[in-house]
Amino acid sequence: MSNNNTVNNKAAGFTLIELVVVIIILAVIAIIAAPRFINLTTDAKKAALDGINASIKTANSLVYAKSQIPSTQVQPVSGRDDIIDIDLDGDGIFETRLKWGYLDNTDLDKWADIDDSFTTQFQGIANTYVGYDLDGDNQVTDDNCYFHYVQAANSSTGPQYNIVDSNC
Repeated sequence: MSNNNTVNNKAAGFTLIELVVVIIILAVIAIIAAPRFINLTTDAKKAALDGINASIKTANSLVYAKSQIPSTQVQPVSGRDDIIDIDLDGDGIFETRLKWGYLDNTDLDKWADIDDSFTTQFQGIANTYVGYDLDGDNQVTDDNCYFHYVQAANSSTGPQYNIVDSNC
């Protein structure tokens, strides 16, 4: 009976060589898979910027179309022929500002679902940057991972949209 217990104990464990082989296989799998998981963060940031871009473009199309409907209430801004305030929901409150019929940069956050992981940076009166502040200095343009919105310059030129994602 003593011999059977000895044989069963030896068969129940792994040899050192088997353990080393398994560790080597796991290491090879980790080396192959790690870069793919690292790129997921970059891909997610780029996709988020694409989402903001699409949201702003769609919002601008909708707001512009709505502003052209005669029954929509608009209110001109005193001394400015390029800016109007618009009551989009008909409640008597002019909640959205348009420049040449398109979203003013100060109203972008009302129309796009921009969460707290993004920083908004204004430059001059026409440029707005929404992106990742990777170095924590409250500026996104130096991090090269942002969406850039330029307000409409005149009645015949719509706004400009650009994504910079070279450092996401």
